[in-house]
Amino acid sequence: MNKSKNENLVQFIKFGVVGVVNTGVDWVVYYLLTASVLEGDKSIAKAISFLVAVANSYLFNTIWTFKKEYQKIAQSGEANAKSMILVKFFVVSLIGWGINWLVFRATLGSYNPVLMGKHDIMPLVFASGSAIIWNFFINKLWTYKR
Repeated sequence: MNKSKNENLVQFIKFGVVGVVNTGVDWVVYYLLTASVLEGDKSIAKAISFLVAVANSYLFNTIWTFKKEYQKIAQSGEANAKSMILVKFFVVSLIGWGINWLVFRATLGSYNPVLMGKHDIMPLVFASGSAIIWNFFINKLWTYKR
């Protein structure tokens, strides 16, 4: 494997690790909110947990996964470069969430529990996989691109 492909693979693995941790952050924040202050309003709890998860994802992808790219952009001297990265990251995350939801709904509709078991794991896998691919490549090619 050449150096560029190896670097891309390492970045994709880092992105995946951040994604797994981030899913945990999302679920824990949601659980804590619904078990306490927002017990009756799960939609607001989910919105807040999503925002916390996106902030967590932005932080760790910026300082670990896309560190070199971020440093180049930050050193560019452009006044709003760092702010634009945050805005782009949030836009990509929102679209990724939409892709996740749409793929989940589409695969759930064609899901055959007799063939795949009682659980909705396959639609979740397809939905998460689609969103991960979208988020990684768009962040790499747009958000953190100088």
